[in-house]
This record gives sequence, C-alpha cells and structure tokens, in this order.
Amino acid sequence: MIGKYINMLLKFEKKKLSSHYQIIFLSVGATVFLVIVPLVLAVVGRIINSHIGLDLPYPLEIIVGIISTVSGLFFLTWSVASHWLIGKGTPTPIAPTQNLVVVGPYKLCRNPIQLGGILYYLGFGIFFDSFAAGLFSFLVGLIFGSIYHKLIEEKELFIRFGEEYTKYKERTPFLIPRRLPRKFN
Repeated sequence: MIGKYINMLLKFEKKKLSSHYQIIFLSVGATVFLVIVPLVLAVVGRIINSHIGLDLPYPLEIIVGIISTVSGLFFLTWSVASHWLIGKGTPTPIAPTQNLVVVGPYKLCRNPIQLGGILYYLGFGIFFDSFAAGLFSFLVGLIFGSIYHKLIEEKELFIRFGEEYTKYKERTPFLIPRRLPRKFN
C-alpha cells in the first residue's frame, strides 16, 4: 500500500504546474495544517486535559506559547520559501520541488517543516486551551509526521534524487538540529 502511494506521488513529479496552481495547493495545505489539524488536536487536547489537569503557571504558558508559535511560523515560512525559490516547487506532494533543497533551513535538519509545525502546534494548543493541549498537539504532530517522513517521504526522495539525497541524509539530522551552521547557503 505504501508503495502504491509513493508511485502515485512520483507521477506528480513529472507534471509542471503553473505558479497559480502551486499557490492554490499551498493555500489548501496551509489551511489544513495551520488551521484544521491544530484545531482538531487542540480540541482533543482540551478533552484530555479536562481529565488530567496538566497546566503550567499562566505567565509561563504565555511565554512558551509565544516562543513556540513565533519560532514555528518562522521555520514554516522559511522552509516554504526555500521550496519555492530553490526547489522550484512546493512542499505539497501534488506540486513537488524540482530540485532537492539542502540549504537554508534544510541545512539544519531534513524536516524543518515538521519542526516548525510541531512548534506551532504547541503554541496553538496553549493559546487555544492549555499547556496540556499544546503538548498533546506537539506529540501527535511529532509522531505522525515522523512516521510519514520515514515510511513515505524518505523513500520518495531517494527515488527522485538518488545518491544526492542519500549523501544529504547522511550528513543532516532528521529533525533536531545539532548546531547552527556558519552559513545557511
């Protein structure tokens, strides 16, 4: 089943979509992953927190919420811009990049969109309800995003970019940056 899904994704690689369609796919993806998914996760986190009551002091929740939301949106924006400008495509599988992106945020880790997303989910959940809702959202995003990247995206990227991707994968951490490089390009 995973193989069939990867083969379906590979069909999109060969299609050249106009900027208009790429923007539409980016907008749909942004709506799903920046509004709908975090809202659903935060609601479930709220329900879970009503049973466990895991909260931080309010001022600390606000600080963590602001830092995680801003840093998450920063990584997301930087990553999407890198896909658009360097990769000549989008992070959506329907309008993929034409080039392997290994600079900018992709020099820090192979999945800066997931890193930005889970940080954003943490902040979103905190502001929606509580630290527990944010933590639940963060953990679900971490688990399901990592499973998707390991089972599907890494295989697809290897098929599309071969040895170039293998070398990049060997030198770049999966999600957590080891250290900041001196140059991002």
